[in-house]
Amino acid sequence: MIQKLRISNFALIQDLELDLNNGFTVLTGETGSGKSILLNAFSLLLGERAHSSLVGVYGKKAIVEAIIESKPNDQLFFETHNLDFDKTVLVRREIVRDGKSRAFINDSPVSLSTLKAFSSQKLMVHSQYNTFELKSKTTQLELYDLLSGNEQLAVDFANHFEAYQSHQELLNNLKLKLEKANKDRDYHQFLQEELSELKLKEINYKELEGELFKLENADEIRAVLNQTTQFTEENGIYSQVRQHIFKLEKLASKDKALTEILERLHNLENDLNHISSESSYYIDSMDDDPERKTIVLQLWDDYNRLLIKHKLSDQSELIELQSTLSKKQENLEELNYSIVKSEKDFLHLKDQLYKRAEELHSNRLIAKSSITTKLKLELEKLKLPETKLDFEISRSDLKRTGITNLSMIFSANKGYEMIEIENAASGGELSRLMLALLKQISEERNMPTILFDEIDSGVSGDVADKIGVLLKSMGQKSQLIVISHLPQVASKAESHIVVEKKQGEEHTQTYVRDLNQEERVYEVARLMSGEVVSKAALATAKSLMN
Repeated sequence: MIQKLRISNFALIQDLELDLNNGFTVLTGETGSGKSILLNAFSLLLGERAHSSLVGVYGKKAIVEAIIESKPNDQLFFETHNLDFDKTVLVRREIVRDGKSRAFINDSPVSLSTLKAFSSQKLMVHSQYNTFELKSKTTQLELYDLLSGNEQLAVDFANHFEAYQSHQELLNNLKLKLEKANKDRDYHQFLQEELSELKLKEINYKELEGELFKLENADEIRAVLNQTTQFTEENGIYSQVRQHIFKLEKLASKDKALTEILERLHNLENDLNHISSESSYYIDSMDDDPERKTIVLQLWDDYNRLLIKHKLSDQSELIELQSTLSKKQENLEELNYSIVKSEKDFLHLKDQLYKRAEELHSNRLIAKSSITTKLKLELEKLKLPETKLDFEISRSDLKRTGITNLSMIFSANKGYEMIEIENAASGGELSRLMLALLKQISEERNMPTILFDEIDSGVSGDVADKIGVLLKSMGQKSQLIVISHLPQVASKAESHIVVEKKQGEEHTQTYVRDLNQEERVYEVARLMSGEVVSKAALATAKSLMN
C-alpha cells in the first residue's frame, strides 16, 4: 500500500504531504477544486506521460513521490534491476519546465518502463474516461484477459506478434531487394561481359597504346630510322666523327681541354654506332600485320568507349568496376540464401505464434463461465438483478491480440435480448458494470492500492448506496481511494480527504486535508445540499454515516 504521498510545485499545489490509510478512503471537493491534480499525480507514478504544463509557479520543476510498502517477493524485481531493496520503497517523478522528466526508485534513476513495471504491481488507477472506453472492443478484450488471468500471456503474445511482423517486414524487404537485383542482373551481366572482352588483367592498355602507335605510324618511323641507320655508312656522320677523332688524337696529348673534347667524341662515336644498330633492329622488329592492327585498334576503341561510358579515367578503375559487378553477382547468391533461411525462420516463428494463439484462445474460452457467473453476482449487489451478461468469443484471423474476437453483450432489463454493450448500456449501467469488472480484476491481481475517479458516475439514490457498500467491501482487501461526488459513497468510507481551492495574494492554490468525524458529517451534508448546508442535511448525513 501507499503510506505517504508528497507533491511539490505540481499544478496548483505548492507543497503537500499526505498520509494515506488502509481501507476505503473517499476524496471529495467542489468541481474545479483540483481533484484531477491528485489523479494526475498518481498517474505519473505509474509512468504515464509528463506534461510541462503541470510544473507550478513555485520553482523550475515539479516533484511527485510516494512511499510504498514493499513485499518480500519484490526483492527479485530489485535484484533484477540492480536497485536497493528496503521495507519501504520511495518512488519519485520529477518534471522540468522544458518537458523532460526523470524517474527514481529508492533515489536510483530508472527508466519509465522500469518504474511502470514496479508501480503497476502496486497501484491501479481508473479514471471516469476509462468507463467510456468499455465500449471499445480492444478494451473489452484487455479487461477480459485481466479477469481470466491471461494478461501476461496476452502481453507475451503481443510481443511475439510484433517480432513476427518485424521478421515478415524484413523478409518482404529482402524479397523486394532480390526482385530489384534480378531486374538489374541482366544489365550487370552484360556490363561484365563487355569488360571481360577487354581482358583487363591480361592486357596492359598503356603498352597496347604504344603498339597501336607503332602500327599506325610504321611508314614514317621506318623512313626516319632508315636515315638513322645510314649514320655508319661511308661518308656518314659516323665516318666524319672518326676523322675528327683521328686528327685530335695527334693534338690532344698536350692539351687537357682537347683531351676532354676527344673523350666526348669517342662517346658520340659509340652512341652513333648503337643508335644505328638499334634503329636497324627496330626496323626489323616492325611487323606490317594488317590483321593485328585491326585487332589492336578494336581493343583500343572498346577500351576508350567503356571508359567514357562509365565515366572512368584509367584501366585500374575499369578493373575495380569489374570487381564490383562480380561482387554484386555474389551478393545476389547470398541474398537468395538469406531469403531461404529467413523464410524457414519465418515459418517456424509463424508456427510457434499460432500455437501461442491457440493456447491463449483456449484459455479465454475456459475462463468464460467463471467470469460471467462472478460478474452477475456483483451486478446483483449493484441493483442490476435482471442483468444478462455474456461474452461472445469467436475465432479471427491472426492479429496482435491473437485469434480471438470478443464482444461483450448485455441486457439490463428483463425480457430484452442481449446486444453489444456499446449499444445496450446507459451511463449508470456502464459505471456499475465497470465497477464490477474492476473489483474482480483487483482481486485477481491482488492489487495493493486502487484509485477510482468517479466510478459512481451516472447513478444516484439506492444504487449509489449499493456502490458505496461494494466499495467498502473492496476496501477490506485493498487500499482503496475513491474520488466521488455522492454522499452515499462518501458516507461509507473509513477515511475522508477533502480537496479545496483557495485564492492567495498572488496565486490560486489547491490544498488537501484529512477530515475529522465532525468535518466528515459536514462534508457529506454539503454533498447533499450544496454550498448552504441545512440542519436536515446534517441529520441525514449523520444517519447515512451510522
